[in-house]
Amino acid sequence: MFLNIIFVKSKKHLLRQIAFLLGLFFIVGCNPSDDKPINQKKLDKYFENSSNVNFDKATRLKFIDSIETLIENSNENDSIKIKNYFKIANRYFGVLEYEKYKDITNKILQISIPNNDSLNIARAEYYLGDYYFSTSQNDSAYQYYLEAEKKYEKLNDKLNLVNTKLRKAYILSYEKDFLGSESETVKVLSIAKEIKDQELIYECLAHLGRSLSGLGNYEKALEYHQKSLSQIKNIKNENYKPILQAQAINNIGFVYLNLGKFKEAGEIFAEGLKIKNLIEIQPVLYISLVDNYSYSRFKINKNEGLSGFKTALEIGDKINDIYSKINIRIHLVEYFLSKKDTVKALQYNEEANQLAKESKYNKEVLQTLDFYTQLKPKEGLKYAKEYIKLSDSLQRQERLSRNKLARIEFETDEIIVEKEAISNRFRIILISSLLIISFGILFYIILYQRSKHKELLFNQEQQKANEEIYKLMLDKQDELEEAKKKEKLRISQDLHDNILNKLAGIRFNLFALTQKPDETVIKRSIEYIDKIQNVENEIRTVAHELHFESFLNKGNYRSILEQLIQNQKETYKTKCECSIAPDETIETISALIKMNVYRIIQETLNNINKHANATLISLSLYIDEGFLYLSIKDDGVGFKVSKTKSGIGLKNIESRTESINGRLKISSEINKGTKVSLKVKL
Repeated sequence: MFLNIIFVKSKKHLLRQIAFLLGLFFIVGCNPSDDKPINQKKLDKYFENSSNVNFDKATRLKFIDSIETLIENSNENDSIKIKNYFKIANRYFGVLEYEKYKDITNKILQISIPNNDSLNIARAEYYLGDYYFSTSQNDSAYQYYLEAEKKYEKLNDKLNLVNTKLRKAYILSYEKDFLGSESETVKVLSIAKEIKDQELIYECLAHLGRSLSGLGNYEKALEYHQKSLSQIKNIKNENYKPILQAQAINNIGFVYLNLGKFKEAGEIFAEGLKIKNLIEIQPVLYISLVDNYSYSRFKINKNEGLSGFKTALEIGDKINDIYSKINIRIHLVEYFLSKKDTVKALQYNEEANQLAKESKYNKEVLQTLDFYTQLKPKEGLKYAKEYIKLSDSLQRQERLSRNKLARIEFETDEIIVEKEAISNRFRIILISSLLIISFGILFYIILYQRSKHKELLFNQEQQKANEEIYKLMLDKQDELEEAKKKEKLRISQDLHDNILNKLAGIRFNLFALTQKPDETVIKRSIEYIDKIQNVENEIRTVAHELHFESFLNKGNYRSILEQLIQNQKETYKTKCECSIAPDETIETISALIKMNVYRIIQETLNNINKHANATLISLSLYIDEGFLYLSIKDDGVGFKVSKTKSGIGLKNIESRTESINGRLKISSEINKGTKVSLKVKL
């Protein structure tokens, strides 16, 4: 079906034509011969006629338009409509009706997106990439190929994934990012070998050769083109083997031309011209072989090649292949310049220059400007300036295009990350809402049970039934009960580590009243009596706290720790030396670690005050190489660590250490003091 495409209209470059043609053969589900017949005989007949290469374009278009009308007016379900729309799109592409091809693809998206049909969305995006690729809008094509690629990765659809990646490699090559194109093609080749897709292996080898030619590595490019030629024997479909063979031969010949090996180039181009019926099945490729063969002969002998150029030019003009028309005329300019026939050379150069400018073939425009400097030496400076200006402009445009493609890939990844983040936030909100509702239900049930408790005492049987119900409900709320236990433990720790410590300090100072009740002691003790009210407020705060963030709202962390040490110094006679890391370092610690380290320090100081009878306390808190280090030493009476049973204070310290995944070490000897060391990975 697709072998007549080039008769109608040429692409911007021969390689673009061949690559795209082969891509249509290789992509999954795109070959009309693979379509399964539908039940409607009329529609089936139209599809058959629309693919008939014996009909002219107008007749085939008439059948395709009729198919579209039938599908629009049918009551088929979405999946059948989408299937038929893809068939129609393929046929529109086959006759180069790109705008209709695009419209049909957008209709597929309109059906697929509301149904969240990832497979058909990805395929439609791939088709839109083909549309923009064919119309030389490479940035838009790259965007759609990238979108399709992401979906195929999630679907683990390797065949469509590698075809999409190969399309991206083509675009990178056309935008002169040959390194990026080579890298992407190597990835595709690896997967193609894994899934044993012989056609795809061929195209990867061929494109690697083209990318390496773009990098100027002609020897390696020749190696890959020869590998692609050898790969053709592994391809089972005989229908397009001649095209693949001609393409591989033409690629090899191009490399020989670039290497200046004109004899070898002529021989390989001659082999390509021996392929049967090539002029009928792929006239553009045939023209290229004739033109390049003639150019090779001309480079060997300046008297040869003219008849071949004229033959190629006649066919190129007949089928209106723009690239061929320009390139052959450029070769003729070079030929007539060698003959000193500046009149004919100027004529062909002007024709080539005009065609190249109209078609935006900038590389060829540069070639014609270079020839003008030889053909019109008096105006050479003008053409040289124009050449330099256009060359600089093209280089800037190529850089901008490459940057734009890189930005498209980066921004597409950002959008995907953002979508996933939104999805995660939605899940968090949903789970949080369910937890809140569950807590509310549980709280309501508990209140209800309590209100009925007295009544249940008068009815033992009813009480047992209600207890069973309550037990079943509690069994279903294991996770919620676990949360309650943790919350109770946290409140218990806060009461013990914070409030009881403060009360102990107040009691210690008020005890002085019993020893020396003079005016100074009484005045000082009144301040601690006032602190009882602060303890009362803190008890109320602990009762209402649901999380530890309130702890962090009291000021920066360093000031909180310094206040704790200051209270220690004011309350007890024990000398206290303290070293705390700077604000900019310590404030980077997570809120969870801050709170638990604070409580560990508080509990340790309390234990020293109660039991150590120490004269000096040394405290050090610092951060080094991603770890937080805490050390608290005293010169008190010490104790035997192995024989000491942990009280609630030490248990709280151990519990808090575990909650922040820290490592705790307590070392002590009788009459040699105690050292508490903590290490936490940040």
